[in-house]
Amino acid sequence: MGLAELSLGDASLITATFLFTDIEGSTSMWENESQAMRVALQRHNTLLSSAIEQHGGCVFKTVGDAFCVTFEDAAGALEAAYQIQARLGTEKWPTRTQLRVRVALHTGPAYLSGGDYFGTTVNRVARLLAVTHGGQTLLTSTTQALVRESLPDGTSLRDTGMLRLRDLPQPVHVFQLVHPGLSSSLLDVADSSAGNKLTAEPVARFRPVDVYEVPTLPAIVVQALKVMQDPNSDARAVERVIVHDPAISAKILRVANSAFFGFSRRVGTIAEAVRVLGFTNVQGMLISVGAFDAFRTKRLSLVEFWQHSIAVATAARFLSTRVNCSADEAFMAGLLHDIGKLIFAVQAEASYQHVLELKRESALTSLEAERTLFEFTHPEVGQMVAERWDLPPRHVAAIAHHHNPADAGNERLFCTLVGLADQAAYTALSPYTPVEHHAERIGLLDALDLGPGHWDDCLCHLQEARTTIEAFVGAIQ
Repeated sequence: MGLAELSLGDASLITATFLFTDIEGSTSMWENESQAMRVALQRHNTLLSSAIEQHGGCVFKTVGDAFCVTFEDAAGALEAAYQIQARLGTEKWPTRTQLRVRVALHTGPAYLSGGDYFGTTVNRVARLLAVTHGGQTLLTSTTQALVRESLPDGTSLRDTGMLRLRDLPQPVHVFQLVHPGLSSSLLDVADSSAGNKLTAEPVARFRPVDVYEVPTLPAIVVQALKVMQDPNSDARAVERVIVHDPAISAKILRVANSAFFGFSRRVGTIAEAVRVLGFTNVQGMLISVGAFDAFRTKRLSLVEFWQHSIAVATAARFLSTRVNCSADEAFMAGLLHDIGKLIFAVQAEASYQHVLELKRESALTSLEAERTLFEFTHPEVGQMVAERWDLPPRHVAAIAHHHNPADAGNERLFCTLVGLADQAAYTALSPYTPVEHHAERIGLLDALDLGPGHWDDCLCHLQEARTTIEAFVGAIQ
């Protein structure tokens, strides 16, 4: 056991925004003009140190010309990154070519020991830096969510897509800081050039499906979701937004009065529906109604998609009472868990038909079939869309990790619940059960401290709910 391993026993878990920098092509510049580089590096260090200190950063390590910095405030980290690029971009350098620095930011927990940081968060920001070009500033969606309301004046964030970075099991959703003076040639994340010190590159980009062409949810739905996420809002505030769209209002009332909810008296207004069903259930219904209208395909049946999604929501709500979880949150997560499949189906109907055929005609799982054709899977695509729709973090986690709940961190049990509900829906209501589910089911039940009796009860509940599930689907069409 080495000294580093020994010292980690005293490590503290710290959550921070990490900013890593590196000079592009510095090795070649040192070889060819070492005297000019000595002068340039001193100036580089002064400019970076000033920007970092001014915005509350702490340099915990330098390696050659690379800076490794932590910030308590993500917005301060982005301000520092912008200042670094702005100042270096206008500096007159003694070298024959302009010094170009690449900057990467990521926020998350890391272990602090002996003045250095360790863990997956540090690995991710390092891998992101590896695909960043000189002059670019890239940040993960985790950091983007923290800074998007407080961007430096004159700047914006460009959604560059999902990158599958070397050695990381999950793709990373990446954004780029766009600012005055940024060259148009840097408005993309391409393969790393041979001159870069760090040469890892994305293994895959999200092609041929272009998620940025995905229809957005109707504006009324987006506005209503924002109102419902405001803790000071009430049912009347929600109604005042939704009533401006008679079609959506009618569908919400149709769902509320469907056999699925089984109220003894008729729900007559949107405000009453919100009061009776609760904000979380109405949010799920709004997204379902909006998505059904926005995402329509000619070749694939959305009815089957929504039947499965509503069955998963039903199973998740049933199981939630056995594992001390919010029934409404479980229901909404079940409704939305497969949203990535919807994106695939809408944006690449013919190709996704091949996914379904591969799955039926071979031993491939659905995830393997998707990766064969697209290099990304529906949980990964769903996570990206859910983040763009500003869905609650717990539901984003369920969308991303219902097939691999062990990777969901603090939301592991919630994602396990949704994953088990997904399998229950297939088993109870589908003509076939995916082979991969048999081996996984016992592990999911054990993780939730449930037994075979709970599983059988859930299947019976879904069989009994078949008619009401069909009523829900009919109401949102």
